Amino acid sequence: MSLRIRRVQTSLTALLGVFVLSVAGALGLTTGVGGSSAAPQAGAELPPPAILTAADKASFRRLERSLGGHSGVAVSPLGSGQRVQATGKLRSAVAWSTAKVPVAMAVIAAGDANTQRGDLRQAITASDNAAAERLWRSLGDARTAATKATAQLRAAGDLRTVVQSRRLRHGFTAFGQTSWSLADQTRFTAGMPCVTSAKGVLALMAQVIRAHRWGLGAVKADSQFKGGWGPGTRAGIAGGYIDRQMGVLTLRGKSFAVTIATAPRDGSHESGTAHLTRIARWVVAHVDLRSVSGKARCG
Repeated sequence: MSLRIRRVQTSLTALLGVFVLSVAGALGLTTGVGGSSAAPQAGAELPPPAILTAADKASFRRLERSLGGHSGVAVSPLGSGQRVQATGKLRSAVAWSTAKVPVAMAVIAAGDANTQRGDLRQAITASDNAAAERLWRSLGDARTAATKATAQLRAAGDLRTVVQSRRLRHGFTAFGQTSWSLADQTRFTAGMPCVTSAKGVLALMAQVIRAHRWGLGAVKADSQFKGGWGPGTRAGIAGGYIDRQMGVLTLRGKSFAVTIATAPRDGSHESGTAHLTRIARWVVAHVDLRSVSGKARCG
């Protein structure tokens, strides 16, 4: 075979390859040539965008540095089994009064909502410790009460946290010394709308008294939240204040679960509440509402 004929055959082969690839691409097919992959089918449902992007997380780290100390945030669409995203150095800490939420749910699940109506309101809307202690005692002995409160965590989707049954620090509640990560608390909060015993508690969380309306209670959004604060970030150990909140925010008809927390450098409650307000405003500005719906996805 002459060199000229070989060159013609090579040119024809190359042209045929280009033609095959062009037709396959137009039809959305794979050819195995060059390792190309199938194009998405027309009308295929794309996954929702992340509720927080990598750029958002970088932005929060800058906010955390400007505040001083350690802070954290976790967010999730509402419902069971939703993806939780967290950022910041503060990932877990003592629950303090946010632990009153599963305690209140346990009282309602036990059928005592009517007889304990006043203490339920005071414990959730005003974070009244005496009222919360009465709710706790109504559930039985300390171990039984902790088991019932932990059962409410499980019902709403937190499969790891265990409510503390022992009084680790004199003068403070046992359940308030529960160690609760921000991600697990957000997962629990996201699942609350799916649990019957949580509906009355969520209603009370929308009525927090004016004196406690910092953070999630200070933003331009409908909010259902519960705060917790106290001297120490680790269970049973004294230290500088930690301030934290869990809740549901609704913006433009879209609702999501969120937990925010901060341990300010100066260790003061005053700085903590101011930091929570700045963090809450950051959340409102950065959460991608395209990733959430108007109601919880239960089931």
